[in-house]
Amino acid sequence: GLSDRIQLFLMEDPEWRPGDREEEPLPAILAVSTNVLPEQTSDSGLAKKAITGLSIASTIFATFAYAVSNYALNPQFFSAIVDHSDASVIGQCLPIFFGVWALSLVHEIAHYVAAKATDVKIGWPVPIPSLQIGTFGSITPLRSFPKSRTALFDVAMSGPLVTAMTSIGCMVAGIFMTIQTSAADISTLATVPVALLKTSFLVGSLTSVFAPKVMTLPLSQPIPIHPLFLIGFAGLIVSALNLLPIGRLDGGRACSAILGRRSAYLVSFTTLLFLAIAALTQTSAVSIFFGLIVTVFQRNADVPVKDELSGVDDVRMGVYIFSIVLTVLTLAPFPGGLPI
Repeated sequence: GLSDRIQLFLMEDPEWRPGDREEEPLPAILAVSTNVLPEQTSDSGLAKKAITGLSIASTIFATFAYAVSNYALNPQFFSAIVDHSDASVIGQCLPIFFGVWALSLVHEIAHYVAAKATDVKIGWPVPIPSLQIGTFGSITPLRSFPKSRTALFDVAMSGPLVTAMTSIGCMVAGIFMTIQTSAADISTLATVPVALLKTSFLVGSLTSVFAPKVMTLPLSQPIPIHPLFLIGFAGLIVSALNLLPIGRLDGGRACSAILGRRSAYLVSFTTLLFLAIAALTQTSAVSIFFGLIVTVFQRNADVPVKDELSGVDDVRMGVYIFSIVLTVLTLAPFPGGLPI
């Protein structure tokens, strides 16, 4: 039948401009062939597949480097590597390495479950490396047109919100496990400067609640910390970055679902401009590298939904406001600290 050959899109009039006779764009219906689909995995050429493989390999290396860097200030670890050439201590870093990848898996599973529930097809995720926290998350492409803005919202928000909540749980558990570690085992824990805890207002606040004395130490003071805390730290920062309302990021998709494509484009441009200013005026390495990656790969708007005019309900609006607050609290530094 005709429904097997034609798909309909309900959207705002794409030719409307501010100043036109109508104060708001009129609804428009676009009919296109069902053969018109977002880019499929089978469409990827050899060059794109090579870039994907390189990105995966780079992320594996960067995540391992993040794990090792968290032990660099541990005197026993440093001495074993530098003075005794004992590489066996590298095994202490593996929980952080596998933990960061486990949180990435949680993120993608949440996307998959939401996509299944909303009948949206998604492609294989491509991990993006980060020199600071191991990974910036993954690019998970949409392989079909979502039926509604609600479906797009659910798919977009599922990954970062589930991962953020899991990460906070990991950090709280990591603080308690650090406190309960015996004096004999404390020297085997990862060691980071206090400054790391103050790169995030939310992280610093959690630490202030459960280990207040730590936050009174000098920024350069090394402290032992359980690996579970550092796994959660990386997961929380990655989730907050992906919740930023930019282009094809999870936060950009959610913003499009909340505000519509036209308004989301303006928000995306403004956020990118803010990231650029932050990169130029602050010592935030994450802002620089993440901003560059997003500008190159993720700045454009995502595929349209079939019903652009129907918005989301109040519950989802509340969830989105919560995500914005969570992002700001995570990426803003704690008083006396510097941005990550």
